[in-house]
Amino acid sequence: MNTFPTELKKVKANFRTYVGMVVLWALGIMIGVNVWFNPSLVPLKNLGFRLSGLYIPGLTLYPLAIVGPAVAVLIAGESIAGERIKGTLRMILSRPVSRFQVYTGKMYLTILYSFFIVFSTLILTSILGIILFGSGSVILPVKWENMSAGFFTLTAPEAVWRMILAGTTVSIYILAFASIAMCLSSFMNHSLASPIFTLVLTAALSVLQNLEVFKPVSPYLITSHFLDWQTFLSRSIDWNQYLVGFLVVMVYLLSGFIIGAFTFIRRDETG
Repeated sequence: MNTFPTELKKVKANFRTYVGMVVLWALGIMIGVNVWFNPSLVPLKNLGFRLSGLYIPGLTLYPLAIVGPAVAVLIAGESIAGERIKGTLRMILSRPVSRFQVYTGKMYLTILYSFFIVFSTLILTSILGIILFGSGSVILPVKWENMSAGFFTLTAPEAVWRMILAGTTVSIYILAFASIAMCLSSFMNHSLASPIFTLVLTAALSVLQNLEVFKPVSPYLITSHFLDWQTFLSRSIDWNQYLVGFLVVMVYLLSGFIIGAFTFIRRDETG
């Protein structure tokens, strides 16, 4: 029995689903409006900078990587614990459906939601950017910290596939946090406990990675890969460095889902 359609109906009825999406969409729109009215771009034109509409979704990747995990964690974190505290989880498990099917249904929804909030925002901001600035080639700085170092050009098709890869990277990064929240949700009985613990863990790892003593383990912390998506906005893509970061994030992602599934399947919900 496929429980995904049922899970999809539940998340559609949850107001938090729409609050998170609206916040991300609003951020994207505000970034586009800010660029439109930003006078600091005028001097850059003298250096050879020309703005393309596809530049706007690229700017939204940074706030997506910041806010996106919190949005997905709220949905994933209450997916199990929320139903447990309401008593609906017992009712679901009394039906002819296995615990594994229930868990995978929730997992598939978490995956879909993590990718949807990213790519729906990128599509929205792409449309806004093209309306405001038109399409065409995208000009990016060689060094973001030093605009005077020069620029390089990406054709529109190349910019699109790079944006897709960057968006996928952000989505997987967000999904890794969501998997941790879902894992904790398998242990807990309060719907908000899992999101809170996940966000506290995120803050703790962010601090830890900047402590000098812990620099050797910093590459293995998920928060150290917050900017991995920027690889696809560079002149040349360092695939070796990117794949190392990708594997680290995937370890967190898969560990969260596997440990969560193992806990959920073994836990007695009727006792």
